[in-house]
Order: sequence, then C-alpha cells, then structure tokens
Amino acid sequence: MIRKDGGDGLPVEGWQAALMPLLSHFAAEDARIHSIRPHGSGADDGNDIDCWSDLDVQIVTPEPVSVTGAFAERIGSRLAPVFASSRGGDARRYTLRLVLIDLRRIDITATVPAGHTAAPPPGETAPGKGSPMDKLANDFRFDAVVAAIKAARDDMLIGGHLTLQLARHVLVAAMLLRDRDAGTTHHRFGGTRWDAWAAALQAAPSPYTRRGIAAAIRYYTNALEELLTTWDPQARPDHRPLLSLLDAVDADVSAPRSDR
Repeated sequence: MIRKDGGDGLPVEGWQAALMPLLSHFAAEDARIHSIRPHGSGADDGNDIDCWSDLDVQIVTPEPVSVTGAFAERIGSRLAPVFASSRGGDARRYTLRLVLIDLRRIDITATVPAGHTAAPPPGETAPGKGSPMDKLANDFRFDAVVAAIKAARDDMLIGGHLTLQLARHVLVAAMLLRDRDAGTTHHRFGGTRWDAWAAALQAAPSPYTRRGIAAAIRYYTNALEELLTTWDPQARPDHRPLLSLLDAVDADVSAPRSDR
C-alpha cells in the first residue's frame, strides 16, 4: 500500500473530509450554485479513501461550464495554485479535474437541475488557457500525475498507457517548435533538427513496472523541460510537485512489503 502519512509534502490522510466544508463555503458565495456534495469514495464512510484519492464533488447549477470555471478559479486563488487540469463535457454536464500544487486532486462535476435548460456555455474560464505549448505542458503534467498515482496503486495498465502518452506530448512539443521555425504547419518531408527527438525518446525507460513508470516519467519530464525552455528562454517550468510525487512512488517501491 502506498504511503498515507503525507510525508515529503504530499497530502495528509483525511484531507478530503477536511476540505469539503471549505468547498461548501466557496459554493455558498455563488448564487448560481444550487447545491454541492461529495460523491464517489468521498461520500462513503471514508474507509476506502486515502491521501492519494481525489475528492469528487457534484455541483448543481444552470450554468455548468461558467460556474465550474469560476469555482476552479476560486480554489486556485484561495486554496492552492492549480498545477494541472483536465476538462470535458457539454452544457448540461461539465467536469473539471484539478491537480493542486500540493498534489490534492479535486474533480468537479456540474450538472443542470432537473427540468432546467442549460445556459449556453461562454468562452473557457478554466485553467489551462494560453499558447499551444502552455496547453500541452498542462496536459503533460496532468497525465504524468495520474500515471504516477496509478503506478503507485499497482495499476500498470493505465499507468503504462498514460506514461506512453507523455512521449506523444514531447513529440508534439518538438512539432510546435518545428512549425514555428518553418512558419507553417505543412511539412512534406522531415530532415529538420527536430527529428532527433524521435530517436532520443528511444532511450526512455520502459514503463511497465512501478519503478519503470516513475523513471520514464522523469525522463519525459526532462525532455519536455528542454523543449519548453527552447520555446521560451524566460520560462521556468516548475515540476517540483510531480518530482515529489515520483520520489514517493520510488520510496514505496523500495520499502519492505510490510511497510506498504
């Protein structure tokens, strides 16, 4: 079993229950939110939830997209900055998944009240806006965090799948740089200096064990960081939350079985 003590800057056990009253307070500040409640494992007696579990909350509102974005901004400004996010859905049911910089994960699902017509969604208000490279870096971080947590829980199927997805993110970053150099997204042939990144990724560890997944995530993170700083030399990518998580995964692999 993975650690529950919240060491090394990781969330402490029971953080989900402690956070729920504060989220309810945030919701009460927005008249568009009719109700908020925990669901999933957080709605049970807590026996199956540990510091690595996310907190799933259900919001009822006639404006799922805009309300969820505003709610996430409130979390990011008053609770902890958002490290990565993922979102999807439509005007009637919209989900925003947050990874905070302290590695607490909150999944917010907003649905329209029964009998109501959903308000047309406005422009995106959730975290992750910016240049194509900003969005790519966000998606990389989110996938990397989930991959590490899956590996720590011995889910090599999803952990390996998501880690392999990180290689694709790195190659897309190289593609964005190639497009910027050429001033076009149309390329009949290769032969640019960016092609070397495809060969470079052959050296990545194989992500089919817990230790392998953690090592591969580190490898891809270093590769992406090099490309991000090439894109913007003033950028200072901060992957410390992810690296802290990987340290915990490695420590659990090394610990005696009785300590897990």
